[in-house]
Amino acid sequence: MKDELEHKLVERWTRWFNVTGDIRQTRMVDGFVYGDGWFYLLWRLCEDLEPLVAELEKQTGQQFEVLQVKEKFGGLRFYVNQHTYAIGERIQKAVQDSFQTCELCGRPGHLFQSPSLAVRCDECAQEPTRCW
Repeated sequence: MKDELEHKLVERWTRWFNVTGDIRQTRMVDGFVYGDGWFYLLWRLCEDLEPLVAELEKQTGQQFEVLQVKEKFGGLRFYVNQHTYAIGERIQKAVQDSFQTCELCGRPGHLFQSPSLAVRCDECAQEPTRCW
């Protein structure tokens, strides 16, 4: 993802995304490892999680942290240090949505395999030099 989009997410949810931490404790030092098309998908997920995370932190006394965000086998992966059932549901919904959202442009897409698994809209799938 472009640096400016990463910066927007980190600026908005600074406590969640430790992009300067120790790689032995968080993979967020690698950044957000997927295309720009999933930016709004992740933004909506984080907005949905805010009240749930606030309640979780209140209950546990521990800070919520996103440990890694990446693409794997064509879909979004969003790993956290702690969660509730409701948080897990929201994350799973975003993962499901990622399989229908072009990773590059954000338009509706579907899973392609060429050369690896990736979600692309028809237009991006026809431009392999840009997309793969």
